[in-house]
Amino acid sequence: GQKGKELLLDLKRSDFIPPYNDETVRATLDEINLHFDELSDQFQASVEAHTGEMPDEARPSFILHDAAIRRNKRCLLAYHAYRMEKLKRLRWDTAAALPPHVRSLLSEAEVDFYTGYDQLVSNYNSSLGGLDLNANLQPPEEDLIEVRVVKDGLGTIVTDTCGEISLDLGTTHFLSRGDVEHLIRQGALQQLDGEETA
Repeated sequence: GQKGKELLLDLKRSDFIPPYNDETVRATLDEINLHFDELSDQFQASVEAHTGEMPDEARPSFILHDAAIRRNKRCLLAYHAYRMEKLKRLRWDTAAALPPHVRSLLSEAEVDFYTGYDQLVSNYNSSLGGLDLNANLQPPEEDLIEVRVVKDGLGTIVTDTCGEISLDLGTTHFLSRGDVEHLIRQGALQQLDGEETA
């Protein structure tokens, strides 16, 4: 059960999620198969030697192999479930945009999962008739918020309340939270608390 444990330790050491560890996942699956083969061989040998009954001296070995298989399976399930939950949370935090630095950490199956989950949320969102589930995840304290542009190359956006706004690096603006919250979550804009200056 050591390979499965390594996967969980990778998760524990990481701030967000570590790069998908395909090598250790495969090694864990190989370890499960080895234990299963050994368990099957021992069972077959004991059945043939003792007319269908398992001898008492073989039971500890069976229990050990079975426990190792179950532990590795639990570790694999926990590893993948944790990563999927992180991806779901990321979808809500970034409003569908999968950042390139995160994409490089994922397996192809995880990218497919994220794309499918994004599609499900987007379809549900569009069926609500104009209600955006990603907008205003926190209740707004005021209608307009002050934001600073911290990412270059955003260009111009058209807002519902303020019209056309040019988002040049380092500029500050008073904008409706609903118009720019997705940019704040993506890290392109920084919300100012009123005490900071431009």
